[in-house]
Amino acid sequence: MGAKSVPLSVRLSKEDAEYIASLKAPDAVTMSEKVRYLVREARISAQRHETFEGVVEHTEDTLAPLKHALDKLEEDQFVRSGLMRALIGALPRILAELEAADVDGDPPVLESLTALERDAARRVKDLLDQLARLAVTEKAPCLDPNVIRREIAEPLVEIVDIVNAKPAKAKK
Repeated sequence: MGAKSVPLSVRLSKEDAEYIASLKAPDAVTMSEKVRYLVREARISAQRHETFEGVVEHTEDTLAPLKHALDKLEEDQFVRSGLMRALIGALPRILAELEAADVDGDPPVLESLTALERDAARRVKDLLDQLARLAVTEKAPCLDPNVIRREIAEPLVEIVDIVNAKPAKAKK
C-alpha cells in the first residue's frame, strides 16, 4: 500500500512564510514542497542524533567552517595547528560517545554510565596522547608554538607532581 499524504493547515508568521518562500531547496519550488523538505530535513536531523555515527557526522558538519578556515590559514600562511587538528578530530567522537549513551534503557543506568565512563576515558586518553606528542618538542606545530607547553603540559605536570607528592593512603 502506498504512503498517503495527510493534508495539513498551518498559520505561520510573516517572517517564517518569507523564509520558506525564499528557501532554496533541491526539487522544491512551491511552498508545500519547501515545507515537506523542511520536515524531512528535521526528521533526518533528529534521527542523526540517535546514533554514534550520526552525532559524529553532525558535529563534524558543525565544525566544518572552523576546519575550512584552518585549512585556508595553513595553506595561505604555511602554518599549522596541531592542537586545533587534534580537537577537530577528537571532539566529534567524544561528544558522540556522550550523546549516544543509553541512560534510560536496559542495562540499568549505573551499568550504562560505567561503560560510558570507560569509553569516554579511552577517548580522552587518546586526545591526551596526541597533545603529549605535541608537547615533546620545545615549539609545538601550533599557531602559537608555546601554547601546548604553557596552557596544557606545564599545568598538568604541576598537578601530577602534587598528586605524586601526597603520601599514599594505607590499604586496609
